[in-house]
Amino acid sequence: MARSVGSTFDTILPIAKQERAGAINWGFVAGKTQTYLPWESWERPYILNPPPVWFHEVLHADGTPYRQAEVDLIRQLAGKQE
Repeated sequence: MARSVGSTFDTILPIAKQERAGAINWGFVAGKTQTYLPWESWERPYILNPPPVWFHEVLHADGTPYRQAEVDLIRQLAGKQE
């Protein structure tokens, strides 16, 4: 993932599924590694407000999705509909 530069679950996962290729996301839950912060955070720290677009993570620290549509897509493509 690198959402802010166009690499999103919506664009990558359907291709990976079609090509039967594995895909790895660097971060999962915001808070442990802070990879929801974009590369520019080294120069422009996000201290008072989070970045407008998260870079990697899928879930907030409390387990709620950053974007519900992404979680739904992941479940759909993995065959894990609830």
